[in-house]
Amino acid sequence: MKHFFSPFFNPVKLVKAYRFHKKTGRYDRTVNDLELKLYSKILKNDMLHLGYFDDVNTAPEFISIGHLEQAQYRYAEIIAEQILDKDLPVLDVGCGMGGLSNFLLTKGINVEALTPDRNQIDYIERLEHGPVCHHSRFEDFRTENKYGTIINSESLQYLNLDKTFRKVDHIILPGGRWIITDVFRRHEESSNQSGHRIGDLLCRIKEHGWKIAYERDITPNILPTLKLLHMYVDRYLIPLSHYAEEKFTYKKAWLFYLTKNIRQAIFVKSKKEILAIQPELFVAEKKYMLYVLQKEIPSS
Repeated sequence: MKHFFSPFFNPVKLVKAYRFHKKTGRYDRTVNDLELKLYSKILKNDMLHLGYFDDVNTAPEFISIGHLEQAQYRYAEIIAEQILDKDLPVLDVGCGMGGLSNFLLTKGINVEALTPDRNQIDYIERLEHGPVCHHSRFEDFRTENKYGTIINSESLQYLNLDKTFRKVDHIILPGGRWIITDVFRRHEESSNQSGHRIGDLLCRIKEHGWKIAYERDITPNILPTLKLLHMYVDRYLIPLSHYAEEKFTYKKAWLFYLTKNIRQAIFVKSKKEILAIQPELFVAEKKYMLYVLQKEIPSS
């Protein structure tokens, strides 16, 4: 016990701890998404999106890692189908580990990838025959290039809508297409605030002179993935955490008592995260939409 508490009373250790804290800085998910990094270690196809199941009634008990990866490839196909002019350059905004970009490259599409995440950039740059990749936030992206298609696959939710519309206006070719696949909130108030409110997006589309060329609610097709995630949390992670807590109680009762506030904070945070993948709540509060936008060309 003395060894455990000694760093708290060591001035040198305290100074080093403070310096380490300052060096580490505040966690910024946009430049170092630890959650996506974890997923990339589990799934080996470099695709980090929810996937697309043609059979919307697929039960989570029968979904393997292979089935999930197949659903992610199907999702990529759905996006590729919306790229009409495959000779024009494509920009994949928020490209993750480059899975979608690499899939498009195999289809002969000239695609460039963009991400602010340093880990993702390092990974993509190590790929053989990988896409050209830009390390930047989309709002800060500087280029002289113009793109025939811009893709936001589960990345629009992290971006400011007005800034994003202005940036797309600046870099898209006349008549180009903007493909958006993402989670949107049905109402202002919801249990989990991830995703833009769908009404806000529709207003911006009109305000910035775009039109919806194609739209589809694909919520049913991504639900099997949410059901799978929720099943694993409910059947494995929660029981495992309860087991660990009980074990902790008997092995280190004094430490268990002292860490009550920390454990309570972790519990509250975990409960909030679990709500985001609860299928019934997701359907009640959110939609997963595919939008294809085109810029309205003023008549002469």
